[in-house]
Amino acid sequence: MPCYDWGMTRPTQKAAERSTLDLLLTALALKVDAPPVEGEKPDFVISASGRSIGIEVTMYQSGVTVTTGMGRRKVESAWEALEQRARLFRESEADLRNVNIGLMFKADAPPPREHPAFLTEIATFIRQHMGGLSQRDTPFWPPQFTAPLMSKYLQVLYVRLTEFAEWYSNIRAGWVGRPDATLAEIVLGKSAKTFRPTNELWLVIQCSYRISETLLAINGVDDFNAVPDLLPALQASPFVKAYVLTATGLFQWSTATGWDEITPADREAAGPGQRARLRHL
Repeated sequence: MPCYDWGMTRPTQKAAERSTLDLLLTALALKVDAPPVEGEKPDFVISASGRSIGIEVTMYQSGVTVTTGMGRRKVESAWEALEQRARLFRESEADLRNVNIGLMFKADAPPPREHPAFLTEIATFIRQHMGGLSQRDTPFWPPQFTAPLMSKYLQVLYVRLTEFAEWYSNIRAGWVGRPDATLAEIVLGKSAKTFRPTNELWLVIQCSYRISETLLAINGVDDFNAVPDLLPALQASPFVKAYVLTATGLFQWSTATGWDEITPADREAAGPGQRARLRHL
């Protein structure tokens, strides 16, 4: 099942929500009477067989923290800001364009106010060691760092020469979460809202490419049934169905049948783009 890059701006978020809805409708092979109507609380209203269905779309976000106590999502945001700044910095430094740099942080990345100094320290350090670099990763360790920000934030720096260079970090790596109590918290939070009247109300929980926003249901429906407080939260909610779009598949809960794993009724009936997004189901 695909994971989307949900941006921070409202138009980008609404576009991602619509993509999630389109994918869900394709996976369910659900024919609607008219195009979905966008709104708030719920995000969309569709009509199917003469019945109105309200669909609330939200992003899964883990409550996991790193060693500093900062939420993993905030740590990822800090890296994304530095990554963007580093991309612009590399483009302005011709001699660094073919240098692949792996930043292995102790915990979190520097805040924006330290970006210029941190990037300058990295550039200076690489230039000092340029003569010893090759197409194989060369690790540099804290005892070799003399600059203050490198010493503060990095546990190791990997550098090699390549035509396809990039700057990457260990923040994008890590253990992907399995269904946990966060799902029950999402259901409870959404249940506290007042929604526009419809015949049915569905909740759709989506994942993204970020580790903190990704779910792996390794044991299928058993993983959802094992989450404490999730079933009571769903049973007490206004939602008659809930869908969780994970990295390993689409899962549905309903008041009638409980948890099930859903597979598309007809992959070939989907368009090329939708077939590509459904390939993991």
